[in-house]
Amino acid sequence: MKYMHFKASCSYTALAAMMEYYGTDTEDYRIALEMKLPWLFAGEDGAFISGPMLQGAKWFDLWLAPRGYRMEEERVSRDKLCVFLRGHIPAMVGIRTDSGKHAVVFTGYDGAYHFINPVREGSAEPDRLSLKEEELLCRTEEEATVGMVAAAEPEEREILPLLQTSVRVIRENCAAITAFAAAKHDPDDYDAVTDSLFRPLLLDGISMLKLAGETVLAAEFADLQRQFLNFMRGTRRQALQETFSADRLRELTERYVFLIERQIREERQKRCGRAERTEDLF
Repeated sequence: MKYMHFKASCSYTALAAMMEYYGTDTEDYRIALEMKLPWLFAGEDGAFISGPMLQGAKWFDLWLAPRGYRMEEERVSRDKLCVFLRGHIPAMVGIRTDSGKHAVVFTGYDGAYHFINPVREGSAEPDRLSLKEEELLCRTEEEATVGMVAAAEPEEREILPLLQTSVRVIRENCAAITAFAAAKHDPDDYDAVTDSLFRPLLLDGISMLKLAGETVLAAEFADLQRQFLNFMRGTRRQALQETFSADRLRELTERYVFLIERQIREERQKRCGRAERTEDLF
């Protein structure tokens, strides 16, 4: 059984579980570290995203492609989902749970649909689910994305441009938080932007820093997280910057940038090494 080792890692745990079908033994944290997930930030559909929220073929293939696999994704309507799943084992799909959308792995059908359910080791939640068709369909969207792993020619994926983009995006995320914090808003406005604006640095960024062993910086971001959560528990009538240190956020963000830039330097050195080895062949 593959367990979740960092916050919100269900899709990465699901990927690790799927790879067992192909004879590859790995874990969510190994995939994350090997594809440099702690150092990746992106802007998608008007939202800032980092860490375990970077999901889907674009991101999973950073790990899969060099190993001779790729992620295939199909958008499947709810009325066709059950038939589709029965023809694709294993397959990753998102279902609704009490705590939100959650990635599970379809493993078989015998009158019920059986799934691996990624959980933390020792969790009271079941690590396997068996759902009747009606129950499964009630938990899925009108159109679900189903992910399957397929064999492919090994292909190195270029991480350097993504790291360079991450430097720009993390600074943009910091600037957007600072601007938002400077003004007063309707109390409900904070709920609307918590995931798209605050989550990358104040939740997923913290878990990624811990995963990478940067525990001191993670703890300092956690102090800002506490400031934000204390504000969210209050009336939210004042501007966030009155209780949340934007200057501290900028300082910590630049320290995060420094760590990403270190990864960029390492990737450039690797690229130079590969170029030199190629020249030696001639």
